[in-house]
Amino acid sequence: MTTHAERHIYAFDLDLDALWRAVSDTDTFDRDAGLPAVHYRYEPRESGPPGAVARARFGPVTSEWEESPLAWEAPLRLALERRFRRGPVTRFAGEMRLFPDGAGARIEHSVELDVRGPLGALLARPLLAYARGRVERAYRRAEHRARTPRQAGARDDVSDEPRGSIAGVARFVDALEALPAHTEDEPAIAARLAALVERGPRASVVGMRPYELADGWNLPREHVVAAMLAAARAGLLTSSWTILCPRCRAPRAAVPALSGLGSTVHCEVCDITFAGDFDRNVELTFDAPSPVRTPDAGGSRPLRPQASRQILAQRAIEASGTAAFDVVLHPGAYVVQVLPDRVTRFTVEEDAGAAGLEARIGATHVSPSASVVHAGTVRFQIANTTADNAIVRVVEAELPRSMATAANVTALQVFRDLFPDEVFAGDAQGAIRSLTFVCCDVVGMDGIAEEFGDAHAARIVRSALDALREPIVIARGAIVKTSGDGLTAVFTDPRDAVSAALHFGEAAVPLELRIALDRGPCIALAANGRLDYFGATVNHAARLARAARAGELLLTNVLAEDPRVAELVPSAERGIVTLRGVTQPVDVLRVRTESGVPVR
Repeated sequence: MTTHAERHIYAFDLDLDALWRAVSDTDTFDRDAGLPAVHYRYEPRESGPPGAVARARFGPVTSEWEESPLAWEAPLRLALERRFRRGPVTRFAGEMRLFPDGAGARIEHSVELDVRGPLGALLARPLLAYARGRVERAYRRAEHRARTPRQAGARDDVSDEPRGSIAGVARFVDALEALPAHTEDEPAIAARLAALVERGPRASVVGMRPYELADGWNLPREHVVAAMLAAARAGLLTSSWTILCPRCRAPRAAVPALSGLGSTVHCEVCDITFAGDFDRNVELTFDAPSPVRTPDAGGSRPLRPQASRQILAQRAIEASGTAAFDVVLHPGAYVVQVLPDRVTRFTVEEDAGAAGLEARIGATHVSPSASVVHAGTVRFQIANTTADNAIVRVVEAELPRSMATAANVTALQVFRDLFPDEVFAGDAQGAIRSLTFVCCDVVGMDGIAEEFGDAHAARIVRSALDALREPIVIARGAIVKTSGDGLTAVFTDPRDAVSAALHFGEAAVPLELRIALDRGPCIALAANGRLDYFGATVNHAARLARAARAGELLLTNVLAEDPRVAELVPSAERGIVTLRGVTQPVDVLRVRTESGVPVR
């Protein structure tokens, strides 16, 4: 067996982070290099998680190889190793190392090729030359992508981007007519969606994340997701509830409707079975409807950096082995994760903490040397003390804000208006860690009915409750239900909930309301053919509303202690209310409203 090696240096007029984002998108990099589609399956190993076995066709030759987990340390290194099961080539290993270089950055690209026999010796140099040409082409295209903004930043820059056809834009404009509330951003969103669907590369229109698009376009997230929901309703896009693996954060299943949630999903890469978590690993994504836009078949792809930007490093460590690597970390919370279920948490601070982190992998846990490390380039030294191979990751602890989670989307009025029949099937439920509920009742319903009669009184109350829809929609909430003289609304952001509730009194004039808010966990479920919520948080908000005085808004402590909420109600007073069935008095914040404005 003979090893042939090459090393080349490529300079770029790009900063290190921009270059990393471009070249670590390995799916796009492979396509730019002209590599064929790869099909994967997973086989059990004697030690550690299952291993990936890949198969691809290179011209007339079909090759099969064992692929080690991709190794990377953002934004400094990316490495791959493949061991071929037959043929003259036995191993291929490639590594790119990124370095700051003056005002730009450079890549040191190394390749090793192990061959056997006379045929391998004959093919080695041509294969290396062929691979070098493909890599250089991919680097040129990656540099071009990094120089070209993914989406223009300003709202009026649509003219600077590839345009969709007039007919295509018109179809999206027509689809957006179904929106119950219109905004000035709709023409720009329609134009951008048409251009993306018609001219975007395949990878751009599969698994589209509405919040990422909105951020790239510098447009409000709620406007973009509303437009994409309307486009899906019109058949211009296909919407899916995509289920992410809780370990690698890569998409592992997708269902077209909420009724498809409930069954478990298996991640072959992480070797775990899990269920959809309504507010953590189930997100709304969109595809262009054309069949050519579907992803390549061939099993779950091994984890890549672009599949989950939360994973900042990944390394395979052999039994009783060690690994040392550097990762650039910013202030925040992180975990060292050892598949499938061993984790240790640590924080990164700007002006405190150790320069590095040592960790020992045990059979049941991971033992770190420090709980706080200093921001910057952090040196990790990991020792695997077990008899099994291990895959180690450094992961951001918090979920990315770019996820349009099921809990978030189903709490938008536009979703409930466009897809009123979207509910769970049977007894399926979705646990949600935190939502804010606003409950309100009309004051003096008996007197209104006595004065105007039941039928007229019902119309008066219905009109007042209908008037609350506008402040709820403006504040990115949704009406869950109305019943008699009351209403329940839901919001993902407590500040939005309070902002909407402060305008209820003005909207309901001449009637007076009693209003209460609470935030906390709940269960999403189907009730009477609609999506509803159940749990102590919802019940508590409803009981508080009945305890409020006319024209008064009550906030629970969990909301009162939120500084963003406190800014909205500076003149609020502390108080205590007693609720039926609750033994202890409840501390509340009382806000007296007058025409929808807190009294100061």
